Amino acid sequence: MGFTTAAFIRKNTPELRNKLEELGYYLHPECIDDDRGNYLFVNREYYLNRPLGYLEEFSRSIDCGTNEELFLAIAALRDDTNYMQWFVCTSDYKEFDGKEWKVGDFDLNTCPDDFDNILPHWRKATVNELIEHFKEKEE
Repeated sequence: MGFTTAAFIRKNTPELRNKLEELGYYLHPECIDDDRGNYLFVNREYYLNRPLGYLEEFSRSIDCGTNEELFLAIAALRDDTNYMQWFVCTSDYKEFDGKEWKVGDFDLNTCPDDFDNILPHWRKATVNELIEHFKEKEE
């Protein structure tokens, strides 16, 4: 159990690599931890720092272009926790005065949580929903 979705981004910065490590990834031992790679690729348990020439290896991975938010949202997808994953509201409700949610609203879960205790008004966003959500934000 753990990370579920392979993806890559056409950029590579120390800040982005740090964010992947915060999600629980580690740099694959065969890779160099510097900025020489043109992109970052995440798989089920590690990330690779590679030049663009290696893209054919990852033909089944999701290409996030240069969209860091999309890349991190997809990289965070796991089947053993809800932490740092995006959720979609499934029914209108009022959380408290001044905070109302509508069907289709997105929210990032930043709290370490009990995986089995999902709120009744929410479900984890799918890869396609994340792609649409972050492409809309980009425009």
